[in-house]
This record gives sequence, structure tokens and C-alpha cells, in this order.
Amino acid sequence: MCERIKIQIYADPNNPNPTLTLPDVPWSPGLTVLQAMIIGISMHPADLSFRVLYRSSPICGAAIDSINGLSNNDKANHYWFLYMNGQETAVGASEAILLWDPSRQTALVEWRYTDASSELIPAA
Repeated sequence: MCERIKIQIYADPNNPNPTLTLPDVPWSPGLTVLQAMIIGISMHPADLSFRVLYRSSPICGAAIDSINGLSNNDKANHYWFLYMNGQETAVGASEAILLWDPSRQTALVEWRYTDASSELIPAA
């Protein structure tokens, strides 16, 4: 059973190593990434801070747009992207559910501050 969640923050797009790792966030069935982040901040208040934006879209729900003072677009075209167990999510933090995986002891949540220039559609 997946008993822990590891949260990794990659604030520097040029560094392949995380700038922060929280290895010990407790897991329970049906936990969302947002709930895991709230547990993480309660366990490590000096290390982690984030801001949540609530959107009316049922797909996105709550999105985290700032982590440890670094916000979306602070650096041109850079945004926080959410990954779960190595896969980019298509939903916001309040909709991303950490499912039980019998092959893992730890679920992995990653936040990567990424240059999204290549994903932007050029103006016509």
C-alpha cells in the first residue's frame, strides 16, 4: 500500500534536482494533491508556502499558481506544472487524486516551474 507521498518542488528550470523535497506526507485513499499540499505545509511550515487560485472550470478546480514566493509568469512564460508519479496532469490540484498503486511504497507529486513558450499558440 502507498503509505507516503513525496512532494518535490523544481523551482529552477535549469536544474534537474529538486529545490525542495518533502518525503514524509501521509497518504490515504482518495487524497487530492491539494490536500497533500495542505498536509505538507502543516508539517513543514518553514519550508513550504503556496497560493491557490479557484477557477469555475470543473476540470481545473483549484490551481496552485505560486510556490515559495515564485508565481506563474514571474519569469516570462514560466508556469507551475503538476506531475503525479512522473506524468503531467490535465487537471488542477483539487481534482488530481492520488490513487493507490500496489507497486509503490511512495506516491510522487512534482511541481515544475517550466518555460511554456513552446506550448503557446502564436497570435494570427
